Amino acid sequence: MSALDDLARILAERELDVGDLIRQAEEDARADVADTLRRLFADDLLRRAGERLGGRPLVALAGVADGLHPLVLDLEPGDLDDEARLERLVRSHNELLLGALEEGAVVPFRFGTTFPDRAALDAWIDRHRPALAAELERLRGTAEWSVEPVGNVPDVDAAEYLGARLATTVRPGLRERLAAASEDAAGDAYLVARTRQEEFAAAVAALEAEGQELRVTGPWPPYSFARLP
Repeated sequence: MSALDDLARILAERELDVGDLIRQAEEDARADVADTLRRLFADDLLRRAGERLGGRPLVALAGVADGLHPLVLDLEPGDLDDEARLERLVRSHNELLLGALEEGAVVPFRFGTTFPDRAALDAWIDRHRPALAAELERLRGTAEWSVEPVGNVPDVDAAEYLGARLATTVRPGLRERLAAASEDAAGDAYLVARTRQEEFAAAVAALEAEGQELRVTGPWPPYSFARLP
């Protein structure tokens, strides 16, 4: 088998994997949300939280809302080792933040930010009260949107596939145009003010009208933009 045949086989297998993921997301829309959340959460925090549990419960900080109100979850031993329990916790974490976002401002923390007990959490918030209050004001009235370019599969032979796929995935100026309609940008994430939602939506629509296929999710709490103490 030639090198080109090997490349074609590998690429075909990768496309099949992507197709399987897409079909699974269509069968259960929640899987798509869970995937997005897992990409937002840091693996090292999950690992460290698992190590800290050590057979005893912990208090997990999901975020800080208006009034410096902590949004908390209780972690029990085994929660991070059971996929179903972990998914429920991830969803609860995000739902707490979304609820706070609807009511006002929120500073989101990565899943797995833990404290030994509520007293330790309250003491930490007291120590960082000025920084947290300032961050709440900075993020007030904003939300995070994810806009990922989705490349179409090019109809070329294996030798030309990689270059053609890259050319069809991200068009020049895409991120710059979206960033111009937002407050900040980090990769495929954009911090968008409520007062500029229509402007941002128009920028997305214009790109799609030009033939760019985009995967848009949001609004999310501003995970990618929170400046944590």
